[in-house]
Amino acid sequence: MRRDLGDLKEKIYNDLREKILNEEIKPGEWIVERKLTEIYRVSRTPIREVLRMLMEDGLVELNGKKGYTVRKLTLEDFVEIYTAREAIEGAAARLACRNRDPEMLQKLQQLKQKLELVDIDNDPAKGVALGRQLHDLLIEYSGNKILKRFYEKLRLLTNMTRNITKRSVEIEKKSREEHVKIIEAILDGDEAKVEELMRNHLRRTLTSVIESYYSLIMKRAQT
Repeated sequence: MRRDLGDLKEKIYNDLREKILNEEIKPGEWIVERKLTEIYRVSRTPIREVLRMLMEDGLVELNGKKGYTVRKLTLEDFVEIYTAREAIEGAAARLACRNRDPEMLQKLQQLKQKLELVDIDNDPAKGVALGRQLHDLLIEYSGNKILKRFYEKLRLLTNMTRNITKRSVEIEKKSREEHVKIIEAILDGDEAKVEELMRNHLRRTLTSVIESYYSLIMKRAQT
């Protein structure tokens, strides 16, 4: 029975997490326990446990005694997330380049071809997905377990920031160019250049995210 409840709780957690990350449940939206018990046909106890898990992930917030809302990232959140990513992923990119794993190099060649062929104008979300593959790949082949652990902790918040970038064709076009250059530097074995390109890419993306964030606020204010 406990195993069944555990499996069900994990299923509910995964479902709610994906709905939050895909913005089916939008930032700032209330999450009502009673409604969730009806949707998933369980008692309030597993629902509360799932909500606590999502709060630990940084995806939802507890608002006093009123309940939970989906976290709405602030400007400060964006800066902190990308500053942490710059430190972690800059180092990981250098290490991955240094290790030069043959399997990684083959995957990078294939990924480079996909990036060059993707139609960003019509499918910016595809550009986001391919970019995520590159970042994940470099962490994986960095060979550093501690960097990987920090990266995993940031993953869900990073995915929330990507909801902004995937709305912008221009952001994704620029990201695609930068991702290709990062891959080329790794294939050339230039560790210093790879780290510099990765750090610059994340700084530039942060600037674009902030601009898009303010633009979105202005649009909402006008409606």
